[in-house]
Amino acid sequence: MTQIPHITSPILNGIKHGFFGRKGGVSHAQPGFETLNVGMNKGDNIDEIVENRRRICQQFGLTLDDLVIVNQQHTDIVHIVDRPFKNVAIGDALVTTKPNLLLGIQTADCVPVLFADSENQVVAGAHAGWRGALKGILESTLDKMIKVGANRSNIKVALGPCIWQSSYEVGPDFVQAMKDHPGAYRPEFFIPGNRADHFYFDLPGYVVHRLQKAGVEHIATSPFNTFTNPEEFFSYRFKTVHQLPYLGLQLSVIRL
Repeated sequence: MTQIPHITSPILNGIKHGFFGRKGGVSHAQPGFETLNVGMNKGDNIDEIVENRRRICQQFGLTLDDLVIVNQQHTDIVHIVDRPFKNVAIGDALVTTKPNLLLGIQTADCVPVLFADSENQVVAGAHAGWRGALKGILESTLDKMIKVGANRSNIKVALGPCIWQSSYEVGPDFVQAMKDHPGAYRPEFFIPGNRADHFYFDLPGYVVHRLQKAGVEHIATSPFNTFTNPEEFFSYRFKTVHQLPYLGLQLSVIRL
């Protein structure tokens, strides 16, 4: 079996997991999907997407029948799962206590967040863009983990590759959306941008802040900026800035 390049976090030592990038797959039909695109409905060849997902599952000794993925819509919806969905489910986080179930989070600049309480055998994965973070996806994930037996003080969290502040300029509507949520706006995560009324937003820093405020003590960030590493990772902002026609999604996974 050929190993697919992926990143692991020392904070999740002992828990099987991986942050995959865009290398090690078979997608080649259109520039922008090569090679490990796992995102459906983006214009890529379905058979190649399925093969890419199968290869990732194989890295963990599992099959596609063990993979759980949701239709991510920047919500605060968290699913507690003990088997893959029969039909497409909308949500942005998954929690399980079941061994050998591979939880998958798709991203292309947003933060993939992997959670584990190894002592109580609870793991989770969440998709945290700014909208989801604002709505409380991280806090909701922690609450569901505790509901099924996790202890908040035991939970360790790893953030995966995502867009960094230096690459993430936002406009006044973004800032106002933050201010419209009581207590959500934090000026320390904004620095002035290159255009009037624009700012650079620290998404991973904001995610860490929300986790810490929710009582998580053990958090590790990622040393990789998706925007500045386009050959290694899919990046929606890179696609937009450079007016590229297609864009894939990468997968981050965790299992007991």
